[in-house]
Amino acid sequence: MFEQENLLPDAREVSTPNEKLLYINHQIRELEHDIRVARRRRNWGNLSLVLGPVLLLGFYVLWWLPWVTGALYLAIVIPGMPMSLAFAAYSLSAKFHPGGPKGKDNSRKKEGQLELDVARVRESRKLTISNAGFNTRVRRLAYKEDAYSDIESLRGESKKYRRVNNILQGVLILGSLSSTAASGVAGAIPEVRWAILGVTFLVGASSGFLGYFKYKERSFYLQQTADSIEEEWEALEVGIGRYKKLSDKEALEEFSEQVHRLKSEQKKRQQNLEQPPELRGADDA
Repeated sequence: MFEQENLLPDAREVSTPNEKLLYINHQIRELEHDIRVARRRRNWGNLSLVLGPVLLLGFYVLWWLPWVTGALYLAIVIPGMPMSLAFAAYSLSAKFHPGGPKGKDNSRKKEGQLELDVARVRESRKLTISNAGFNTRVRRLAYKEDAYSDIESLRGESKKYRRVNNILQGVLILGSLSSTAASGVAGAIPEVRWAILGVTFLVGASSGFLGYFKYKERSFYLQQTADSIEEEWEALEVGIGRYKKLSDKEALEEFSEQVHRLKSEQKKRQQNLEQPPELRGADDA
């Protein structure tokens, strides 16, 4: 895990159940941070793996274009070649050394191992609460802490679907415009017809993926659920809204019920989106 100032006692120094619970919550936060770092490195590695060859292919295409002069080609290649090599180096580093931040031994834990560690620590927290005989209020406080992690998880998943939707929408818009423009010169340049065929295929595939997988709807519902849980969280923290006139015990109980309801509704919407279009339409009717 990443190194930082030690704000909590060592595990061997933890004596009371409350201190142990605090220490476990701190471990969960550290592991969640490491998972975010590992995912970010993986995403940048995948992007670099694509951008490096694309730049090299672009240099090769420019070499054969008659209107590209030698001076212009050098002006593009000289800054572009180091960028291509940097992308290649980073992609190799991310692929051969995946994982989160470096530990004290300069090794990186892989994303899957970090996710298993988070699950293990969460189970340890449940066991600690059970063995220590914590009352219902403490259990609900633990559930409240998990709700904040759920907000980040839902928003991260929403961003992923929104990114895919934006990319496919961009392909759909640009492909449609370029296909229309290329059709105007297809008579003068017969070779353009093959490009039109390829662009038309990409447009059709993008349209099919958007219609079947409903990336925009998935992103919207996930973001909506995350915002609703965050709204409940903030209302509970400052004591407004439905929690204004409730005691701490009643407020925690109400918060747990509301978050559980929001999660259940999100699961139902997710299941509905995963159904085939014909069944989805029948359910909506």
